Amino acid sequence: MPKFDLKTIIFMSMLLTFMLSMLLAITRKHHKEVGGPGYWAVGNLVVGLGMVLVLIQLDTPKVLFLPGLALIGAGLSLYLNGIQAFIGKKPDHRIPVVLFFLLVAIDVFFVILQHDLRIATALGALVFAGIYLVSARLTFSRDEGIVGSLFWVASSLFLLMALFMLGRAFATVKADAAVFTSFATWPINAYTFMLGAVSQFFISSLFVLLLSYRLNQNLESIATIDSLTGILNRRGLEDSAFKMQGVCKRINLSMAVLVIDVDHFKKVNDKHGHLFGDDVLKGLAKTIAEILRSGDVLGRYGGEEFFVFLPNTNEKDAANLAERIRMGVEKTLHTVNHKIIKGTVSIGVADSVRAGYDFKGLVAAADSALYVAKNSGRNRVVSYTNITRDSKLDTRFADVL
Repeated sequence: MPKFDLKTIIFMSMLLTFMLSMLLAITRKHHKEVGGPGYWAVGNLVVGLGMVLVLIQLDTPKVLFLPGLALIGAGLSLYLNGIQAFIGKKPDHRIPVVLFFLLVAIDVFFVILQHDLRIATALGALVFAGIYLVSARLTFSRDEGIVGSLFWVASSLFLLMALFMLGRAFATVKADAAVFTSFATWPINAYTFMLGAVSQFFISSLFVLLLSYRLNQNLESIATIDSLTGILNRRGLEDSAFKMQGVCKRINLSMAVLVIDVDHFKKVNDKHGHLFGDDVLKGLAKTIAEILRSGDVLGRYGGEEFFVFLPNTNEKDAANLAERIRMGVEKTLHTVNHKIIKGTVSIGVADSVRAGYDFKGLVAAADSALYVAKNSGRNRVVSYTNITRDSKLDTRFADVL
């Protein structure tokens, strides 16, 4: 392939990468809560600057790649920092600085002082291979869904570049001495930087897609998460319940619901204030969440009322779990004005065996049981089966009388 074509490919790839950097920088400015895009934007610019310095020397017989290679290494290290921030780890800001000076030291010592271009090139390639391997490890994911797929593609690209850099180091060691007299025109150089520029563009594109998906997830989370307690709100609860209903109905599994209501909550607000009432609700959500199983769905339906949907659970088991919740709440202590007070809840229980899978019917059955619990003295668990059986007994007695 003619050199002009290689340079054109590199130039166009870097131009597109610069455009992606601008997009990442704008996103970072408006969405500071998402870690990663700032590092990727700066990393792209640093790598791009290094690529330009290398590109303008590609046809010359001189070896003046030192600042360009060091900048590329530092830029790729910023990729590492961005990945660390994106996946929730604390970025190690020492990595770009250390690798920049490491590459500078290698080139200065072996190229300028020792005049041994072979060792300098091989060591530089190994350093780049190490950066790519660490990036591949950080982006390797077994998660399913879009994020897992995008991470898998990014990890594959990083791994491909790592293998290519290892191949470059091996080729350098095996190359004839004559190669290093006109090193800048060595074909492996041109193809290395071409592949690096193209892969950088694709990796940057993947970062943009990952960022876009993360922002969409955040928007969905805002729409379905209760801001006070951090659990599902009414919309999120209904969405999760409908999904659970579909699965349980399709494979003929029972599902149950708990309707939990804080006893005398209005008196708590009136006596101690709404801020304390908010603390009570947050504490209640935490207490319930600690008792539930991993597949159970907890949400705040409104006010002081909480729903729990239980897959593959009958009414008896749900009532036992509800009793554990009731006792756990009763044991929880709240401090207000240096006084310790307790709170209690009433819980209604129903399952799909008696009330059906329909969301409204299931909730209505549990709500009926809750109504009986409230009118029976509060701080208790009542099952839908019990109130229907009791109502049938009352009807028989009425007929007799």
